[in-house]
Amino acid sequence: MDRINEQSLYSSNKSISQAGGSAPQSKSPKKKNKTYIPADIDSETATAVDKFRKANRLLQYELDQLKEQLKKEQQKTNKLEKQLEMSKLSLL
Repeated sequence: MDRINEQSLYSSNKSISQAGGSAPQSKSPKKKNKTYIPADIDSETATAVDKFRKANRLLQYELDQLKEQLKKEQQKTNKLEKQLEMSKLSLL
């Protein structure tokens, strides 16, 4: 009996493993740009609007942080005022 290579039975003489070189390219579709630009706006205006929106997001983020800090400081102030009142009452 002759020895038969099992790989040759199940494949069509193609190498299954890659022998060097770069990694095989992905066959998934490339992602498209998901930004919407209306037809009546030129690219310069669209760029300006994008910059405006980015600046607006940054300012909104800073505003939210400052509001949170203010809330914490107000809580500290209220706590200190209560302690001050309690100390005044204990002195009387």
